[in-house]
Amino acid sequence: MKIKQMKVQNLNNPLGIGTKQPILSYLPDNTKTDQCQCAYRILVSSTKQGLEMDIGDLWDTGKRMGSENFGIVYEGKEMASRQKAYWKVKIWDESDRESEWSDISCWEMGLLNASDWTGSWIGQGDEFGGNKSSSPMLIHDFKITREPIEYARLYISGLGLFKAYMNGAELDDTLFDPGESDAGKTVYYVTYDITSFLQKGWNTLGVLLGNGQYTNYLVNPVMTLPDGQELPEHRYQKNDGKVFRPGICGDKKMIAQVEVVYGDGQREIIAVSDEDWSWKESPIMFQNWYGGEDYDGTLEIEDWFKPADREKDWLQASIMQPPGGKLVAREFLPIKIINREHPSSVTKLNNGNWLVDMGRNGAGFPELHLNGTTPEMRGTWIKMYPAELLREDGSGVSQASCTQSWSEKYHCSIVNSYRVKGIGKECWHPIFAYQGFQYLEVEGFPGEPSIENFRYCIVRTENEKNGSFYSSDKLLNQINDLVEHSIESNMFSAFTDCPQIEKLGWIETSHLMFRSMAGSYDIRSWMKKIIHDILDSQISEEEALIPGNEPAGYVPAIIPEYQRIIGLHKDPNWSGACIFTPWNYYWYYGDITVLKEAYPVMKKYLDYLGGYTNNGILENYAQMGEWGELNETTPKVLVATCSYYRMLDTVSRISELLGEASDCILYKQLAEQVRWSFHKHPLCYNPSRGVYGNGSQSSYGCVLYNGLVPEDSKKDTLDKLVEAVRIRDYHLSSGEVGLKQVFIALAENGRSDIVYKMVMNKTSPSYRFFADLGLTTLPEYWNCEELWQGMERSRNHAMMGHVKEWLTYYMLGIKQLEPAFKKVAVKPFLPDEVNELKGTLVCPYGEISVQYKREKEGIKTKIILPPGVQIVEL
Repeated sequence: MKIKQMKVQNLNNPLGIGTKQPILSYLPDNTKTDQCQCAYRILVSSTKQGLEMDIGDLWDTGKRMGSENFGIVYEGKEMASRQKAYWKVKIWDESDRESEWSDISCWEMGLLNASDWTGSWIGQGDEFGGNKSSSPMLIHDFKITREPIEYARLYISGLGLFKAYMNGAELDDTLFDPGESDAGKTVYYVTYDITSFLQKGWNTLGVLLGNGQYTNYLVNPVMTLPDGQELPEHRYQKNDGKVFRPGICGDKKMIAQVEVVYGDGQREIIAVSDEDWSWKESPIMFQNWYGGEDYDGTLEIEDWFKPADREKDWLQASIMQPPGGKLVAREFLPIKIINREHPSSVTKLNNGNWLVDMGRNGAGFPELHLNGTTPEMRGTWIKMYPAELLREDGSGVSQASCTQSWSEKYHCSIVNSYRVKGIGKECWHPIFAYQGFQYLEVEGFPGEPSIENFRYCIVRTENEKNGSFYSSDKLLNQINDLVEHSIESNMFSAFTDCPQIEKLGWIETSHLMFRSMAGSYDIRSWMKKIIHDILDSQISEEEALIPGNEPAGYVPAIIPEYQRIIGLHKDPNWSGACIFTPWNYYWYYGDITVLKEAYPVMKKYLDYLGGYTNNGILENYAQMGEWGELNETTPKVLVATCSYYRMLDTVSRISELLGEASDCILYKQLAEQVRWSFHKHPLCYNPSRGVYGNGSQSSYGCVLYNGLVPEDSKKDTLDKLVEAVRIRDYHLSSGEVGLKQVFIALAENGRSDIVYKMVMNKTSPSYRFFADLGLTTLPEYWNCEELWQGMERSRNHAMMGHVKEWLTYYMLGIKQLEPAFKKVAVKPFLPDEVNELKGTLVCPYGEISVQYKREKEGIKTKIILPPGVQIVEL
């Protein structure tokens, strides 16, 4: 047996982490699937040399019995700021055969204490902060006089966004650092290994600052030229909400610290952010999280981030008011360009502009490639208008589905612009903005463009794609791809609702779509970040005193709560993510630490929510209910109270796991009260007819999924759900909350045949209809063809993607029975029209692979399970 994929905090050899007791995990890499781990030993040492001699001076677990290769909490000596730790592991199988030691992995602590930071937050200062749409560049020269250097680190954060350079080179290829947060509570910072970037003598650290969400709402998004003239292009910005959270927005600023460790072990802080820094406006004249980015290539300063004499035109940096939040190490994967795709076509429009079709909808930005530009072309502005739709008359793109402020009065609402330098070969893409789009309308291109002049940079968080689905039915594959593209398009610092209109972390999808995402992507570090943001968002006693704010214990619907959209901010299926998302995380990944961290927030939220109940019924509270349903009006009180019941039931289970016996009893009692009251409420249940709610698909799906139906009534309720689907001719009618519950209620009770008919219905609304329509991502609502003729809406929402969960766990048949997939049942659904199914998912024990092929003698089945996973039903 060998060991692979050793991770700390779900990251490979992480640098600068902040968790003193990190989580360790690894995978046994053995070809004998019947050879299971029964024990392990982990050594952690302060030096690599010590570990090579099998000395664990920081931690030696000894031989520990157990099959878990994940969720192992470091319990060694207390870690200090900047401390390095090297670790390795060996395991024993059921016959007590011992493996070789794994390769050596490592981690390094970041700056754990506020006193470790000696620099200040700096920026342009109030005097020059008026042009908040520009992007300043800040620089600092420092000198290396001693050698040799063992290693060097840069600790840095910038709000809203930053991009760092050392001696003219980008420090990495990540985007939109450091990551969104409620800056009044948490500000993420990044640690860079800059050893290879340094040189003896003078060195220069350069930083570009962008708005992101942090500064965006302080800006009037109108492009302003250097002479103060405003162009008549009002940029789109989401601004229909109110800001309630102090410190969540502010002016652009940064903090940085450069440290060097010399060969003799001595450490020196050789540069910090202070008033010795200089700043100047960069060629990024305009950047807005929603409205796009404008770059004037003619204003480029060659080698601005290399050592030089900068007295002319450079201004002294100012000390800025620091954000209220604590600096916290980034322990989640960054956002990157995942792929660069060629367009499918470039055609000329009647207005003289060019239409670039990227071939599919997605999220990212265009990359412009120019060859042979001449001095005569210098100063030419090339404007690229991204959009999901084309105008019906074929005259160009329509940004109606990308904005909420569309107006024919203005030429466009979202644009990325580049001004040509005229030096021959030029390449550019935005670095502080992204959009959701399929098409570009290009204005001002010098000459005739081809597909070689453009790339679609697909951008998202770097979560590994580790699951797969394949069917002999191409339509099912197309539906699967459509949902995955929608998930990827919203995989940013938050799991956003869409990559164009809002870009906000409406938090219900973090639990409603959790299993859909986890079946195809490694979301461990990303979702832990989202859970941290959820916990940060809970209203404290102090915040509750803000006029118009909610009482203490409230959890917002949007997290980070850059905006609160009044009238759409209170609903248990949104705020309940503080309970459901950590529970989903524990159930899928087996990491109980997330439950321990979230438990106090769960209890406070239930206390808050209980104040709005009437004898256990959550009445007249939920504002969104069954959001997105079509031709149905499922009672909000039913959807909300079902959710409340499941919260109480879930927290009672968590209480039991955490050894909180009195809490467990309390929440069980409250849950039973809800169940009893639910069946007495006229809008929830009609006892004479046995009808739940108004008899909609969601009414039955919600009560079955959440466990509110008495055992002796389940068959009758299931039959009524089937009838509710049949009445609508197997069309989808549920919204994002109920749809998942309808699918799972049917599948769990042996009626995947009904789900299949709904998914593959040839007429609208259905997933097949979207696929036949040629869509490559999911639209916001089921009646998209109607909305696109009037009030245009997004074509790239993931919230209705629950078919993905059904495809993975019910069609492929990988049914999880215990946390971390320790026990599974394999029960596939293979319709007559499908001759082959195969797929994989990765659980904490490793990859689960299934394959089914219809042959003359029957269905041939192949199942491969990782060691530690047991099939109890087949």
